[in-house]
Amino acid sequence: MAERPVATGEEAPEKAVALDIIRRGMIGGPVLVGICAGVWGFDGLWSSGYALGLILINFWLAASLITWSMRISPTMLMAGVMGGYFIRLGIITGAYFLVRNTGWFEALPFVITLVLAHIVLLVWETRYVSMSLAYPGLKPQGAAQ
Repeated sequence: MAERPVATGEEAPEKAVALDIIRRGMIGGPVLVGICAGVWGFDGLWSSGYALGLILINFWLAASLITWSMRISPTMLMAGVMGGYFIRLGIITGAYFLVRNTGWFEALPFVITLVLAHIVLLVWETRYVSMSLAYPGLKPQGAAQ
């Protein structure tokens, strides 16, 4: 029986893509947090920053779950991706309910950041993802864009 290739953390394209999204989130996210701070004050700053942190953790958890589950089997990969989606959605929902009644929390900047940053980061990342089996994950440096 042939052994299945196992991706390590350095070889896993999903980890590379998630870390690149996190890096871009650390670059662009403070702009959105700053806008929310300008409109809603410190409550907007904390609420938007909290949402941004949840988003970046969400991307990291998704990639980690894919890396872990694909080492087991294709069936586990499918179950991990689908189950992981619901677990991560539950974590975000629970994180909202955990802070919704605190004095510093504003729902609108939280939701705006949560939705807008997810979409912007995913669209932004599409420019850097390779659609080639030769280079799964990110495009090599210097590749035509």
